[in-house]
Amino acid sequence: MILDRFSLAGKVAMVTGAGRGIGKGIALGFAEAGADLICVDMTAGQVDATVAGVQDLGRRALALGCDVREGGQVERMVSQARQEFGRIDILVNNVGGTIFKPALKTSQLAWDAVLRQNLTATFLCSKAVAPVMLEQKSGVIVNISTRDSVIPCPGMLGYGAAKAGVNSLTLTLAWELAPHIRVNAILPGAVWTEGSGPMLDAVRDQIEAGTPLQRLGRPEDIALAALYLASSASDWVTGRLFEIDGGIEFTPLIAGEMAGQK
Repeated sequence: MILDRFSLAGKVAMVTGAGRGIGKGIALGFAEAGADLICVDMTAGQVDATVAGVQDLGRRALALGCDVREGGQVERMVSQARQEFGRIDILVNNVGGTIFKPALKTSQLAWDAVLRQNLTATFLCSKAVAPVMLEQKSGVIVNISTRDSVIPCPGMLGYGAAKAGVNSLTLTLAWELAPHIRVNAILPGAVWTEGSGPMLDAVRDQIEAGTPLQRLGRPEDIALAALYLASSASDWVTGRLFEIDGGIEFTPLIAGEMAGQK
């Protein structure tokens, strides 16, 4: 049956930033599809609710605390995960974040911090997990980028640049790791989460007016796209960037307005 191709039964998935928002939504969606989960955040306690949700769905879950900006910690995280489950079939690089500042008011410290959180973390986790997948001769990496990586991003210069780097990393890794590992990225639009909600609510009307589907995104919208890319339903898909954004075309001034609120 064709729908069986969307099953993740027997798979082990690692999701970074799994404590809330899009990461939590992806972890729970994968568990519902049959995967066991390695839930990663800065501290293991931050993923308690996610782990409980995975277990409620009848799947195994491991909580790991890791600063994914630090290579040594990432290597230890992957070692722990492999000791517990023996394999890693799916990696979702979801960790990210931004600082709202106009370009000329962005310090080097802020610039470096945003690049480390978004681009360096994605590189380090991919580099640590890929050898495990190559040994298995199978694996999938899904990077969570942003639509702001392909449009002007006033007020979030470092974020747009870092995520554009994630896009490039995605395309290059797809070539270097093929044919055994598929690598794709999702570029979400404005998704309402516990973290982004207060800022998005302030510009909700502008976003919804410029969006054909007339609503903000939800974590499950991104989780469904991630499920497609993680499952064998997308076995002939690699090196691709998927914009999941309700059809919105061009709203750079919204980011500028958000920056002005900070």
